[in-house]
Amino acid sequence: MKLRDELRGAIARGELVAHYQPIVDLRSGTLTRLEALARWPHPDLGWVDPTEFVRIAERNGLVAPLRRLMRERAIADLAPWRRRVPWLRVALNVSAISLQRPNFADELLKGLDQQGAAPDWFSLEITESFLVRDPETTTAHVRRLRALGVRVDIDDFGSGYSSLKHLRLIRVDSLKIDRQFVVAAREEPASETIVRAIIHLCHDLGIEAVAEGVETKETLETLRALGCDSAQGFYLGAPLPAAEVDDLLARWPMRATALGLGVREHIESGDHILVVDDEPAILELVSDVLRESGYRVETASNGLEALGAVQARRPALVMLDVRMPVLDGAEFVRELRQRRIEVPILIMSAGPTADRWATTLGVQGSVAKPFRIADLVAAASRFVPITAPVH
Repeated sequence: MKLRDELRGAIARGELVAHYQPIVDLRSGTLTRLEALARWPHPDLGWVDPTEFVRIAERNGLVAPLRRLMRERAIADLAPWRRRVPWLRVALNVSAISLQRPNFADELLKGLDQQGAAPDWFSLEITESFLVRDPETTTAHVRRLRALGVRVDIDDFGSGYSSLKHLRLIRVDSLKIDRQFVVAAREEPASETIVRAIIHLCHDLGIEAVAEGVETKETLETLRALGCDSAQGFYLGAPLPAAEVDDLLARWPMRATALGLGVREHIESGDHILVVDDEPAILELVSDVLRESGYRVETASNGLEALGAVQARRPALVMLDVRMPVLDGAEFVRELRQRRIEVPILIMSAGPTADRWATTLGVQGSVAKPFRIADLVAAASRFVPITAPVH
């Protein structure tokens, strides 16, 4: 009871702080978002275990003021960081109690508007157990928030509560693979199989697979070999106070290089083709065919990575898959238009869906999967002259 009263006072006085842990794209090395973690520096007890004070907050009606304080902290901290890294988001944890409120989404959006923040500044992390407990309320909130640009991620996926039917009914942006499987994946074949299966499930659903608890180089290498999209953990970066994040962002390119991430083929000219697909086999096939035909080629495995490539080196053509994690093809096209970047785009999709997507997105054309080599080369030649000798 004493700790409860002290927590209530600490929240009212704004004494709780946010620490931020990086979430990293494993293919490009891009730092895409920071998870905000509540921390309580108690004057006598030191740093109170977050599990303990969050449990106290949930049992004593303090979740709403705690959530509001963390949101305000995150907005104040994030605004200057986004001037350096425009795509950066902060991930906020959402409790089951918050999601049970019928007006939760409207309250959140109102709070963002009052503080001058846009919905696309944020991700919300929902524990998978709540999908089963109250799927109707959760689905309504998720649809409303995602329609306005807020990312929604399922936290601790695989921890024992999940029901696959809810993933069919509710559209989210990523699944965060529970750390118990990630930590064991290097040594236990069963855990590796589970991690691989979740990654494949994510890719088949067109969403991002995020691994939690990456604490060693060996675990990172295993996840990259399995095709995991993103990860977080102490090996990539420990939670940091806000005052240290700006320095983290400034040093991140060097940090990514030291971790062996972000190695990208050097392209000197803008007269090249950017191929974007999350399936390594397709990416390799299309790239090899185009290179053998004399084209310079750059690759990206999702829309966010592709967006960075386009901004850095304007390609003559983008050959674009639609169903991808992190940022899918449709969102990539919208992002280009918001930035007023004009570049020819060919959609790569299965059979007749390729033409449908090209029409829906208003792009220049399409190439249907499965590919014929002649079709790939003919499609590219309509937009890009061959600038290198054919092998």
